This record gives sequence, C-alpha cells and structure tokens, in this order.
Amino acid sequence: MNPSNRPITLYEGTLVGECYSAEVIENNPSVGCRTLQGRNRGDGVPPTGPTQLTEPLEELALRSCTELTEAQAGEVRKCLAANADVFARSKEDLGRTDLVQHQINTGAARPIRQAPRRLPIHRKGEARIEVERMLDHDIIEPSMSAWASPIVLVKKKDGSTRFCVDYRKLNDVTEKDSYPLPRIDDTLDTLSGAKWFSTLDLASGYWQVEVQERDRPKTAFVTGSGLFQFKVLPFGLCNAPATFERLMERVLKGLQWQTCLLYLDDVIVYGDSFEKTLKRLAGVFQRLREAKLKLNPKKCNLFRREVNYLGHVVSSEGIAPDPEKVRCVLEWPTPCSTTEVRSFVGLCSYYRRFVKGFSHICAPLFRLTEKERDFRWNEDCELAFRKMKQELTSAPILVYPDEKRAFILDSDASNFAIGSVLSQVTEGSTQEKVVAYFSKALSKTERNYCVTRKELLAIVLSIKHFHHYLYGAKFVVRTDHGALRWLVNFRNPEGQLARWLETLSTYDFDITHRPGRIHGNADALSRRPCNECRHCEKSEEKEDQADKANLAEPTVKQVFVINRRNESEPAVGIVENHQDIYKVNHIPGSTDGHMLSCGKCKLTTATLGLYYSGKKCRIQDRIGSK
Repeated sequence: MNPSNRPITLYEGTLVGECYSAEVIENNPSVGCRTLQGRNRGDGVPPTGPTQLTEPLEELALRSCTELTEAQAGEVRKCLAANADVFARSKEDLGRTDLVQHQINTGAARPIRQAPRRLPIHRKGEARIEVERMLDHDIIEPSMSAWASPIVLVKKKDGSTRFCVDYRKLNDVTEKDSYPLPRIDDTLDTLSGAKWFSTLDLASGYWQVEVQERDRPKTAFVTGSGLFQFKVLPFGLCNAPATFERLMERVLKGLQWQTCLLYLDDVIVYGDSFEKTLKRLAGVFQRLREAKLKLNPKKCNLFRREVNYLGHVVSSEGIAPDPEKVRCVLEWPTPCSTTEVRSFVGLCSYYRRFVKGFSHICAPLFRLTEKERDFRWNEDCELAFRKMKQELTSAPILVYPDEKRAFILDSDASNFAIGSVLSQVTEGSTQEKVVAYFSKALSKTERNYCVTRKELLAIVLSIKHFHHYLYGAKFVVRTDHGALRWLVNFRNPEGQLARWLETLSTYDFDITHRPGRIHGNADALSRRPCNECRHCEKSEEKEDQADKANLAEPTVKQVFVINRRNESEPAVGIVENHQDIYKVNHIPGSTDGHMLSCGKCKLTTATLGLYYSGKKCRIQDRIGSK
C-alpha cells in the first residue's frame, strides 16, 4: 500500500516493513474501530499522536535531545517521525536520484585493460561477498566491456570494508570537470551567530547517483569472480566530486549559505534559535525527499551546541581543530625521509590558521623539503617537530568574523618568515579576539631584503591573504616598524615598491605604530639588525626618543645628507648616486642623530624630502644643515 500521493519505486532488496511476533493479552470483542482522518506521511506535517520511531531513528533522537527541554525533545521526535522516509533503514536502503547522471568523457582514447591484482588469501572472501552484495542490490551488473580496472579493498573507520577500484588509468584519459568545491574557510566563516548545529550525512552518497548508461562499460573492474561494471557512481573517478557537488547544490539551491552549508555529502544546518533550526531542518528534509536521496541516521547529529564538521569543531564560541585530527599529529613518529616530512607538514598545514607563527616554527622542516637537499634530521628539526605538536594541542578557539565590526591586522617579519594576526573586538567584550593567523616562509631572495622592506612585504602579503575580510571595509594595520607610518607619502615610487603601493591603494586602512615590546601577538618574530643598510640598525630607544621629539611627522625638520665616499665632508644638494648616501633625521637637543633610512632601500626617501630621478638624488625640502 502506498499512502502518499506520489509514485514510489521499490528496488530489489528494499526493506518494505518489519514483522514482529505479538502476544494477545486480552480479546475484547466489544471494542470497535474508529475511523481516523488520513494524513499524508510525505507532506512533512508531524503526527499528533505518540511517535513510534525505528531503532536507528530512536538512537538519533536520543543523541539529539541531550541538550533540549522535554518539550523541545518532543518536537524533534515528531519531526523525525514525519520525515522517517528520508532516512535509510539499513545499509542497503539507498535512494536513487534522477536529477543528474555521471558522465565519463574519454574523447578518442582507446579502452584500457588491466589485469586483476592478487589479493591476500584472507581477503578474497571479502571481495567475493562485496561483489555478491552489490549485485543483489543493483549497484553493479555483469559486464562485457573492453575496459578493465583492478580492485582495492580499504578498511573504514568502523572496521567494515570499502570496495574501491583503481581508476588511475581511466582518470588519465578522462576530460576533467572543473566544477568548484566550496572553500572550507568560507564555509566555516558563514556560521557566525549560530547557536544550534545539525550535521547530516548521506547514506553512501555516491551510490545514490547513476552513471550514464553509455559510460557504464568504462567503470568495469575485474576480480576473481569475473568482470563487472557499476550502475551507480563509484569511488575513485576523478570527476565524481564535481558531479556530486553539482547535484547537492542543485538540491539545496536557495538554502545553501542561508540556512545550511554543504561540502559534498556533508550538510550542516544551523540557526540562532531552536525553532528556527527545526524549521530549517524540515525544509532540508523536504528537498532531499524530492531529490530521492536518503540520509544515514548513524552519522547524523541534530541540535548540538558543538559539532565536528570538515575536520573542525564548530560552536557558538568559534572554530577549533578536531581533537581526532590533532591526535594523529601527536602520534606521528619522527620522520625518516623527505616524503614523511612533507606528509607531516601537509597535515599540520590544514590547521595553520590556528597556529601563531606557523611558517617560522616549520622553517627547519621546510628546508628539508627543498630540492637537491640531503635529508639530515638535526636538533633544529626535532625542536620544530615537537613545537608544532605542542602548538596544535594548545591551539586557540578562533572567533567568527563579524562584518559589522572593524578588523585589526598586526603584522611582523623576521629573517626567515613573515606573519600576521587578524583580530576583532567582539560584541559584548572589550578584548581583541583572534579571527585567523597567517604566516609565510621567506624565499631566498626575500631573505636578502632589508628590515623595512620585509616589514612592508608582511603588510602587503597579509592584506592579500585576508582580502575576503578586508576589501571594502575600513581597518587598522599595526606594525612595530615606525618608518612604515609614512607609507602613503612615498614620492615617485618605482619598481617593486610602486607595485606594492598600487596593490595597497585599493584598501581603506590606517597604519599605526606599536612598540615591539607590546607587539608580540603578530608572531614572536625578531627584528634583528639588517646587514644590507644602516637604517635598520636603530634601536627602540631611539624610536621612542624621536617620538618624544615630535619627529614622527611627514614633514622633516632637519636633514643631513652625508656622502659615504667621503664622510668627513657633508654634502647638501645633488648627489651622483642615491645608493651612496644615508640620511639622518636630527633630534633637537641631541648630539647624535636618529637614522631612518638609506637610499638603497628607496622606501623612506619621501619622508626625508628626497626626490630621485635616474641616478641623481635632490633635496627638495631643505630646512637647514650643518
């Protein structure tokens, strides 16, 4: 009997009902039957009477109601009962959508046939059982294809076996589908303001999408039992993620980014109240029903204050690394090869936004991965290896960005890396809280920059990295390098400096100076003296002295131009080559000068009233000289 108003297709092996033996306690013939008004189970309206849930849904309800009131728990049970048909009753109870079909475009490539691989004796039985199970449930069919790929059996987290096929040869000749996957950081940032979270996971999502009939022979695989081909989307095809993402975005069109977020078959529904989240869940269930897709109740979690999503723990407080992923890092053995170092750094890089000074910490490990470098694990590498583990275990909770509040960007540079911290003062708080960290190891060329150029590079790359937060908004850049306060006053910039200033001109920001002793949040990056030019040899005390003398203004009070070729004869006027001079900003009442910059850097010449054209350097605003 079909109680709904729409046709339902029953595939072979589909669970239609469950029968239980019952003991009749009393037979009272006087009790008659009452006629109740029928209700369409598929209309999404919760039943009014007691809700009877299947065992998987009962377990889901128990998991989902731990943080709810009794009344709220009752509403959740009603919602689950009304949408029970959206959840798979068993491992084989899968949906079969008709919205999309997967295509495999191989162009004019000739069929590729590979021999079957020998399986261990104790795994041959597993392979045979998996093939028989997939045949029984219409997942695969016998094939006479000219294509053939070997199989791979992979152990899943729960100990069961995932049947995979090695499609690398097929993927090599397949035209790639460039449909994009959502950026994980953009997805997580959208959860700002949410207090309730529900995660949904499709039951064997790929197997709910059919492969176009003319392309099914290309999915053929060979086992000891014969040659078979998939009727549904198998794991391992290069364009499978693009097809599935396209399907899910079509199913949840209009809801994505508004009431829910998705990444392939992982869906998260969020809201700032219980009622709103419940309504949004019902809307998502209806969309899945219309698309003939089913969820795995064992992998779903409803109405949680904190959930694991895309390798992160998300809550109303912010975002943190998934403890399970961090545990993998902690248990990582000491690398014994360059490949193992790359694997470790790659895993850690997924959480680099949580680690202050990531590139600075990993600098010894980065050097091990350079081309034509011998693998030598030394003390610096061991310290970096342990430090990274320590930092990940104590990673802070990052707050969600609030577009209504101003951003603060603290940048800093060292001899090996640059780094920055993006923060905001959150609602109801007077303290700054971190939104994200950024760091980057310097290239060999960049390591030769003077301190001022490195500090400016830190600002430029940090603003580029956080472009999606900062563009179109007013923000503050804080640096411990005082010379950069006159950044916008550079006159006639050339080359690299001109390109950097052009990049920064599209942003609306103010630069403020913060002494190094209180600038520790922008990475523990040292400011060591620069070997390339004398202006970097200044001390913080001289900076403070200059500030007290009110010399931190674009207008220069007194300028000295000293020719390095003959320092005993100060010169004022035209100098043959601006790279042969350095300038001193005189501090009134002081016998020594405060060095700000040198012409080699071409960074602060405008602040000192110097104009250069070609190889000549002219003083424009000469107030006085000695």
